[in-house]
Order: sequence, then C-alpha cells, then structure tokens
Amino acid sequence: MKLIKTVFVIFIYCVSFTALHTQDIASLGECLKIALENNYSLQIVKNEGEIAANDYTKGNAGLLPTVEASAGYSGSIGGNSITGFSDNTVKTGGQFANSGSTGVNASWNIFSGYKAQARYAQLRELKEISDLNTQFEIENLIANVAAEYYYLIQQERHRNNLQFILSISKERVRIAAINRELGSQSKLELLQAQVDFNSDSSALVRQKQQILASEIRLKTLMGALKHAHIMPDVSVLLLPELVYPNLLEKTLSENTRLQIAAKQTNLSEYDLKIIRANSYPYLRLTSGYNYSFDFYNKGATKKSSTRGLDYGLTFGVPIFDGGNRRREIKSAQIALKNRELALLEAQLDVEAKLQEIYGSYSNYLVLVVMERQNLKTAHENYEAAARRYRLGELAGIDMREAQNSLQDAEKRLLDVEYSAKVDEISLMMLSGNIMEYL
Repeated sequence: MKLIKTVFVIFIYCVSFTALHTQDIASLGECLKIALENNYSLQIVKNEGEIAANDYTKGNAGLLPTVEASAGYSGSIGGNSITGFSDNTVKTGGQFANSGSTGVNASWNIFSGYKAQARYAQLRELKEISDLNTQFEIENLIANVAAEYYYLIQQERHRNNLQFILSISKERVRIAAINRELGSQSKLELLQAQVDFNSDSSALVRQKQQILASEIRLKTLMGALKHAHIMPDVSVLLLPELVYPNLLEKTLSENTRLQIAAKQTNLSEYDLKIIRANSYPYLRLTSGYNYSFDFYNKGATKKSSTRGLDYGLTFGVPIFDGGNRRREIKSAQIALKNRELALLEAQLDVEAKLQEIYGSYSNYLVLVVMERQNLKTAHENYEAAARRYRLGELAGIDMREAQNSLQDAEKRLLDVEYSAKVDEISLMMLSGNIMEYL
C-alpha cells in the first residue's frame, strides 16, 4: 500500500512536469518533480523492478506444463554391390529413401515436493524486494535533493548577508573619506576601511562560486543540467518538533532498509523449503502425439507410416544421493540463521542511528533559539556602533569588530538552521516519512 501511494504521488507530479520547463524553479517540490522524472539511477532501479515483475510467473516457477511441437525430414541416396564366390558382381544404384516425422509432446511435474510452490513464492518476494529497492532509491533521491536544496538556500542567504556586510564596508569608506577631507581622521583610517571593503568584496565573489557549485550539484541530482536557473525559497522552514517515541515506532515498521532485510530473510526460508523438497517423492506426467513416414523408390515397400498417442506417468522416490541433500539443508539452515542475525543487526543499527541523529537534532533546535537571540543582540550592537561611528565617537577598528560580530552571528544561525534541517531530513528518511516532502 505504501508503494502504491508513492507511485500515485509520483505519477501526479510527472503529469505536471512539462510545465516546469518554461520557468525558473522556485520550490523544493518542483525540484523533486524533475528529479523523479529524470534521475538516471532511479530509472535504472525502475527497469530492474520491471525485470523482477516479468519473472514473477507460474511458468517460471514450474507450476505449468510445457508443450513442444517438432517436425523433421531426412533422406538418403545410395546403392550396393554384391560379389559372389564365382566372382560375379551385381551392382544396384539409384536407391532413394525419404522419411519425416512430426509431433506434439507435453510434460508436467504434477508434484515435486512443493518445490514449484516455494519457487513461486520466492519470485513474489524477489518482486517485492525490487519494489522496495525502487522505494529506497526514491527516498534517497528525495533526501539528497532536499539536503542540497536547503544547502543552496543557506548559501544564498549567506550571500545576502555578505552583500549587507559589503554595503556597511562601503559606507565606512565613504565616511572615512569625508572625515579624511575634513581632517578629523588620519589616512590610516581610510586605508583600513578600504582594505576591509576589498576583503568583503573578495568574500562575496567566493560565495557566488559556492552557490554555483551547489546549483550544479542540485541540477545533477535532478538530471537537468540544462534546466533554467534555480531560484530557491529564501528561508529554511523546520517542521514541528519531531517526537522520538513516534519516530521509533514508525522506523521499526516503515523503514525501507528493515523491510528489505526482512524480505531477504523470507528468501532464505524459501531456499530451505526448495532444498527440502528434493527429499519428497515426485510425480511426472508425459504425453505426446507423433506421426512419422518413410518413402522408398525400390524394393518391396514403397511407403510406410506410423502415428499414435504416447503417454506416461512417472513416480519416483529419492532414496540416497551420497548425503548431499542433508549437507545442502544444513547449509541452508545456517544461511537462514545468518539472515535472521543480519535483520537483528540492521534493526540495532537503524535504531542507533535514530537515537544519534535525534540527539543531534534536539541540540540543534536549542541552538537555533539561542542563535536567533544572539543575532538580535548582534544587530542591536551593530546599530549602536554605527550611530557612534557616524558621530565620530567610535574608531574604525571597533566598528569593524561590531560588523564582524554581526556577520558571525548571522553565519552561525544559518549553519545551525541548516544542520537542524539535515537532521530532520535524516529522521524523516529513517522513519519512512520522507515522502512528505513531496
């Protein structure tokens, strides 16, 4: 049901995909629509899923009879030579013989120790594993696109902050130049303001390169390098605080990795059933209708033909095969035990990751509140410093310190908001809720 819902949502998004090519991309949802349509890795996994679905048939499992029609024709040309005791030789030649046959034959394993039934169930598990692999690839793609999208937002906001810082430095240069002309400040103050302005200009140029690199990575994930420019939202919106007990319950029941591990365990169980089936009696039905003919140009017989229905029923009981079945059963039991241990290990690993990421997520939420307050304080400090600097009551180095404090506070807030969002994405991925970003 989960996969059906996923496919339906993707279908709805893909229907509206073509309209996105005529405008710049603005939202995460639009980026995800394009990625789900274009991403090459996802297309490969989907194709592998089609192969598994194609293999899931009763005939492939051996539950259906097989029927074969055949026909053949052959001929010979020859002669013989007979020499008696009187040395007389009699030769004959030009003997022609032609023969042909045609028929339809069928065979059916009526009972094979439930081997075919176990194989059919195993093919079903393989198909469902393939569906889960597709689901896992979709979830990974959504998580990667979302993380890169919010990183791009972070870098865009940082660029805006740098542009604001640059405007402050430009204003410092203007004020320092006026004060220099009025003789109230030394040339050193103007030179320092100019150095700070150049440094901030350089930082802005480097930041633009960071944005370009992030946009290229995002477009690569989307499979749309030639797409229009990406203009993301300007904010990182955090979901309402996630609750750990709810996340744990959802993770243990909905985590795709755990579902795949459980299916792998089922496969090993069917492997064991198939091997055990080799110890059961078997019953096989065969039947066919055949027609054959022969033509001769010499001799007593000119033409002959046969036709008829053949049928048979074979019953067999495996008695002894050198102990191979016992060895195979024991190996299959060990393989099944390993699968069960792998499932328990996967559950432990996923739960440990959930605890670790949730702890990090909770801390970042606290830091977000703190850094927002710090940014507010840094803004007030900067405003007070700017007023004093315009009045000539504050040295340029002290103004630069207030400017740097504001920039650092803005950068720290961006970092903790992004880190909290990445942890949120990871928690949604672990708990099987990542599709909500669609």
